[in-house]
Amino acid sequence: MKEHAFSDNQWKWIEVDLQTEEAELQKLIPINTLPDEWDKQGGEEEQNNLQMNRNINHKKAIWGSLVYQLKPHDKDSRKVFRFYLSEDTLITGNLDFLETEGLDKELVLQNMATADTAIEGMMAIIDEVIASILIQVDATEVAIRKLLWELQKSNGQKVLNQLIDLRHQLLLLKNLTIPVQEIHMVIEEAFDEKHHNQPLYKRADKQLDRCHYLIREYTQEVSTMVSVEDVTASVAGNEIMKTLTVITLLFTPISAWGAWWGMNFKHMPELNWTYAYLFAGIFIMLNTLLLYSFLKKKGWLGDLLKRNK
Repeated sequence: MKEHAFSDNQWKWIEVDLQTEEAELQKLIPINTLPDEWDKQGGEEEQNNLQMNRNINHKKAIWGSLVYQLKPHDKDSRKVFRFYLSEDTLITGNLDFLETEGLDKELVLQNMATADTAIEGMMAIIDEVIASILIQVDATEVAIRKLLWELQKSNGQKVLNQLIDLRHQLLLLKNLTIPVQEIHMVIEEAFDEKHHNQPLYKRADKQLDRCHYLIREYTQEVSTMVSVEDVTASVAGNEIMKTLTVITLLFTPISAWGAWWGMNFKHMPELNWTYAYLFAGIFIMLNTLLLYSFLKKKGWLGDLLKRNK
């Protein structure tokens, strides 16, 4: 367990390993009036959870857990830390700075050194959590830009799978951002208004707005790309059906007349004609050309014959 004091010991930040420092945690409970459920859940909580002291006669406090990391394609990468926050005490459990990109403990401590209350100290941590989310948002932006040009060159199952992956990534980022926003809102609900005008609180608010804006816009961009993919696939499918229909129609004369002269009737005068084969070939070709001219005149061929290879 590590304890940090700030602002001439007016408030403190206590780091606890909930899985190995249970005895130390038990000592903190009576001192800080930690709720029993916070202790019992310990390091087993794997979801977002947030509660506040609703009794106005008791110490103002909020507590819960926050999922601060979740990598795409790896559901076991979930990282959760638990926290307890009052005006003079911040307790965090299982917050791993070393293995999480974007979480800089030294920067957190530097920002905490400028804070007058534990609430601002919590905002210093929230600030870093948002920064780590923004790093993932930037990585997603790069993937979107790359796929945008691939979509222009070709479309197919590979591109569609990449679009689905991007949608999933953006959904995960939104899933990470919403609980952080909730903590920010509950702090405003639970504590006095004087804390809402502090620099770290305001900066977290602006960063959360930026997170929501970027995720919303990139989601819309990916949705547009999916729509383009759907339209391209639909047009390609229509062109294929159109091509097959035209080919079928153009081969209709030879099929029809071939079936006619292929009948096994005993009396068929054409079979005895000297130039019957030549006549049949010319007759079928004329029928085919007339049918082709009719289709072209009606405009049913469209751009079929003008498409690039």
